[in-house]
Amino acid sequence: SEVPIFLRKTYHMIDTCDPTIASWSEDGETFIVKQPDTFSSKIIPQFFKHSKFSSFVRQLNFYGFRKIKFSDSIKIDEQLERETKDYWRFRHE
Repeated sequence: SEVPIFLRKTYHMIDTCDPTIASWSEDGETFIVKQPDTFSSKIIPQFFKHSKFSSFVRQLNFYGFRKIKFSDSIKIDEQLERETKDYWRFRHE
């Protein structure tokens, strides 16, 4: 069946994005938005007619993507915790 345009655009968006802003995880199972504000202002408008991160997330949810905790581990590495506190990781269920 035909892949919805939103999903095709999202795949291309993550695939071509500056990896410091958003990228695929190493295993390719999830993608991570590392700088939500920059992603909203610079990346989303290149693909969609808006720049709202909340609207993008709502669409992801509609297509079965869920935000997952970036780390379920005990907080051991404080520097890593600081660096990743704003990260949003999404997985398709």
